[in-house]
Amino acid sequence: MNDKICIDAVLKGQTNAFSLLVNRYQDMVYRVCLKMVKDPKYAEDLTQEVFMKVYETLSSFRGDAEFSTWLYKITVRKCLDWQRTRGRFKEDSVENNTVLNFRENQTPEHLVISKEEKTDLRRIVNQLQEPYQTVVKLYYFEELSYQEIMERTGIPAKTIESQLYRGRKMLKKWVIR
Repeated sequence: MNDKICIDAVLKGQTNAFSLLVNRYQDMVYRVCLKMVKDPKYAEDLTQEVFMKVYETLSSFRGDAEFSTWLYKITVRKCLDWQRTRGRFKEDSVENNTVLNFRENQTPEHLVISKEEKTDLRRIVNQLQEPYQTVVKLYYFEELSYQEIMERTGIPAKTIESQLYRGRKMLKKWVIR
């Protein structure tokens, strides 16, 4: 059975057809989760959550794209939500960002100011609209390359480049105010 037939069967009440979709895609979803959260236990939990979400929202699948593409996007969003709610963005990497001009031999006063700048920077980045916010966080806070961001989100490299450019422009306007 192809994906479309399985989806139609599930939507008509044949819930056993959903297990065919799960069996077909569970390895892909798990690999994406594992790459993003880097912990097998959490990756397993997230894989289950992804399929629960897919089951709940299957009626919203329009078929404009392949089912696997839709599933991948749900998987990435679920993992990003998990990272956000658990503060998985690397805190230390922000300190190395040149925007903050952090130096380890600074006085306690400078360290407090630097921490305040870091908090302000996070607050400002959180005000960016999507998709700029996600790409900026992945690039600067998690220090991912364009390739890694592309693998994680499915966004083409040129789009990532333009979203980072626009995101930085927006941030500059807010910081200069």
